[in-house]
Amino acid sequence: MATDTDNIARLRGYLNHKARIAITDGRVFIGTFVCTDKQKNIILAHTTEYRGDEHRIVGLVMIPGKHLVKMEIEDLESVIM
Repeated sequence: MATDTDNIARLRGYLNHKARIAITDGRVFIGTFVCTDKQKNIILAHTTEYRGDEHRIVGLVMIPGKHLVKMEIEDLESVIM
């Protein structure tokens, strides 16, 4: 079983990679994963928000952990949450 230290190291390896995040209201955000915290809040940079067929550039965005449904790291093609 992985320890907290192993999990933190693994998560650090995903920093500065392109991430795709789905949230509870159906929106999807694609941007560069730059930060997280103990509450699973995620910060993405250079982000585009997708809602159905529409999209808009939002730049730097914080996604509350309580709304996080799924997070994928596109460069590594793996689901991490």
